Amino acid sequence: MEYSTHVAATTLINSFQTKENTIFSHQISARIRLATELDVPHLHKLVTQMAEYHGLSEIFTTTETSLYNNLFKSNDPPFHSLTALVLEISPNPFPPITKSNNLISFTPIIKNNYNLDQMYVLDPELETFRSKFKGDGENNGNVYVAGHVLVFPSYNGFFEKPGLYLDQMFVRKCYRGMRLGKLLFSAVASQAAKMGMGMVDWLVADWNEESINFYEKMGAHYIPEYRLCKLYGDQLQSFSKKTD
Repeated sequence: MEYSTHVAATTLINSFQTKENTIFSHQISARIRLATELDVPHLHKLVTQMAEYHGLSEIFTTTETSLYNNLFKSNDPPFHSLTALVLEISPNPFPPITKSNNLISFTPIIKNNYNLDQMYVLDPELETFRSKFKGDGENNGNVYVAGHVLVFPSYNGFFEKPGLYLDQMFVRKCYRGMRLGKLLFSAVASQAAKMGMGMVDWLVADWNEESINFYEKMGAHYIPEYRLCKLYGDQLQSFSKKTD
């Protein structure tokens, strides 16, 4: 798993133009929420970009249908099966959280009006990633998907309590370096702690020294001696038929 994410609000509200290559400047607002079925097309684009980032396009087989089935066909509640969180950004502050039955499993995390480190952010895919989530009131329409995480329950026989496995964490290129990846990771860690779990697991590429340093400073235990093994595709089918 890799993490690859500030227009005084009034300024951006007045100058905001809903077109490709819109520039964000000065401040930005962010929200992390549970994904809904309407997010599937955006999630598929994000997963596709992450596969390209890691050079895995040749083995990439995920479709919108497979994402939908794996995320929303289960009868289990969120975080008890494959679950997606969506990172959204907006030039306007997000509205206060209203408690409802939909928030029982995860309360959206909102960070309004925090400053950008750089002068501006140019998003070449702004319209492509316009959020389809309903329920933002006056902010609806000026919300854009900037990243995601995929998690599912995990268990390690060496530990007393189960945990969450962080399969993917991805922030679109133009929003990296803004502490949004850290915000996403914190959301997963907070949820695991809230549910009484004992750990969060993930993978990191050995060439990604920046991420490794970030995780070690965070307090994560890095185990370089272990390697990921994966049996899939034709090799899985072939080996499953061997009896000797």
